[in-house]
Amino acid sequence: MGHYAFVGAVNKQMNQLYKEFCDSVKNPPNVKYSKYGAKSQATTTDTLCGVAFANMACAEYWNSDNSEDKGPCSQVVCSTIAKLGSFHLLLWAREKGHQWDVWTSHGAAQGGQLETLKSLHRYGCPWNPDTCKFAAASGNLKVLKYAHENGCPWDKCTCAAAAKNGHLDVLKYAHENGCAWHKGTCKGAAAFGNLEVLKYAHQNGCPWDKLTCLRAAKNGHFECLKYAHENGCAWHKATCKVAAENGHFDVLKYAHENGSQWHADTCCCASRNGHLECLKYAHENSCPWDEETCCFAAENGHLACLKYAHENGCPWDQSTCSNAAHKGHLEILEYAIENGCPWDGDYVLSIGTSQVKAWVQDFKTQSNA
Repeated sequence: MGHYAFVGAVNKQMNQLYKEFCDSVKNPPNVKYSKYGAKSQATTTDTLCGVAFANMACAEYWNSDNSEDKGPCSQVVCSTIAKLGSFHLLLWAREKGHQWDVWTSHGAAQGGQLETLKSLHRYGCPWNPDTCKFAAASGNLKVLKYAHENGCPWDKCTCAAAAKNGHLDVLKYAHENGCAWHKGTCKGAAAFGNLEVLKYAHQNGCPWDKLTCLRAAKNGHFECLKYAHENGCAWHKATCKVAAENGHFDVLKYAHENGSQWHADTCCCASRNGHLECLKYAHENSCPWDEETCCFAAENGHLACLKYAHENGCPWDQSTCSNAAHKGHLEILEYAIENGCPWDGDYVLSIGTSQVKAWVQDFKTQSNA
């Protein structure tokens, strides 16, 4: 919408689209970032502002519209312009009352805009450790070097951001130049399957803990998990559970065969997400299960998992039928009832979908005939 809204505004046409844009920037969403540099909440405002401010005429028109309260958008505006690398527009924005702050430097760092960051620094724009973090997260080594060599502070999040995003050269530079690191560096590398980064960090003394194995298992990064375990990283108690939950059979098998203990919810998590192969392996290797294994298979419509569990002695209770009815999984409800699963007919009627209710009524009628 941003391009057409502003083109329309400049040409005094498409007023409705422009109004929609203005409404979006009156109350822009909070610009939030995760600990290591990736956005945790995508916004439409920064995208729209970026498109708009690529054109000076659009920028002038937007700023001249006195009906708009632009204050709340200044941070996003300047950060986005910096990310795009347009310093002359940054100067224009500041002249129009849009103040620069650390987020402006963050934008330049994140966008890899070295010359823009240099200019911002010369003009006194503030920066902080997150400037280095965003440069590291984006893999912008030249930007990181400039920031560090010109006094921008950094901290352990810089290394973690580089590791998470797989930027080995950035991580090496930061570590070799005295940047601190911590367990989050190895955890981030393992979570995103960055094996060479994980190896470098571990071989150079970066600490790790059981979360390294957990994150590798959760995301199916077998080689990272194997490397960590073979080099002394402890198992997390939920390693098998998260592997089964996410359908990573090879990870589940390796972890179990190499000493990771079964978690009580391993079978339940496998059945909930329909990972039959993981469920079979866990059960055949003495992993415990209970009524929740059938309950969650029914709730999420995984008939094959429910059949396997029931046919292999897994207990079930009324929640199996209730969950199937509530979610409208008629085939599962039929299977459960026809195979002796306990159920409360009145309760199922009260929560079931219309299709389920019709079937239950017919079933009751036939049963009473």
